[in-house]
Amino acid sequence: MSYDGPRFPSLTPAIKQLLLLNAAVFAANALLLGRLSTPTAEGGCWLAFSLPLALEGFGLGALRVLTYQFTHSFADPWHFLGNMLVLYFMGTIAEQRLGYRGTLKLYVLGGLFGAAAHLALALTQGYADVPLIGASGACYAFLVYAACRAPHALVFQVVPLWLVAALLVFIGAYSTFVELATGYGSGVSHSAHLGGAALGFLSFRKQWFIDWADHAGAARKGLFASLRDGLRRRHSQARARAAARTEHRLDELLAKVKEQGLGALSRDERRFLEQVSRQQ
Repeated sequence: MSYDGPRFPSLTPAIKQLLLLNAAVFAANALLLGRLSTPTAEGGCWLAFSLPLALEGFGLGALRVLTYQFTHSFADPWHFLGNMLVLYFMGTIAEQRLGYRGTLKLYVLGGLFGAAAHLALALTQGYADVPLIGASGACYAFLVYAACRAPHALVFQVVPLWLVAALLVFIGAYSTFVELATGYGSGVSHSAHLGGAALGFLSFRKQWFIDWADHAGAARKGLFASLRDGLRRRHSQARARAAARTEHRLDELLAKVKEQGLGALSRDERRFLEQVSRQQ
């Protein structure tokens, strides 16, 4: 995206927490040599989602539809980094409108829509037992949401964001069509991308998940800050006017003493000079 100079967008609270959680799970998966994401002889695949895993009567069971969204293969760091970059750039755009809670909702539900779309295709193609991992469904939700909110923002100073989102969604749709037509998959769950993208579009058009309380709180803070700044400004102006009046009267009295002598001053004028002298 284009920004004034080489700076990056400020990290928003919800996106910061989501990035940290994804990074922590990625690091844990690396330390456990992939047991969180990949089936092993010892069991493994603890956090991934698939139909058999979701129907388990013990362990995480259906909660895997949530845990898979934070789990990436430690053997594919580029997938992890790509998702985190999308989450950072597009998520911060979305959070400015959604607020803290709304951003978390879009992430979780984007992943849920992605899992549902993946499962629907997997059932027709016969691979419902293949584990699903990654934040791509949620990231596509943020990508499309951000493209709807700021369509003319530039990516790499050249390409408008709406065109990037449209191309990626088209690739996902075409790849899903090829898989349906040929029965051959690439190993990438494009259907999960489409599910997340659909939620991102709908949530923007329908104004879902917007944390109005968060916006109201920000507005109140802005109002209070404006009132406070106004009071400070008026107080400062009043002090400046008072200082100017004091200086003007002092100049008049000093000129009077110079012309007529100290004895020409009244009691009040003497008292004024004494007060100014003590203040200095």
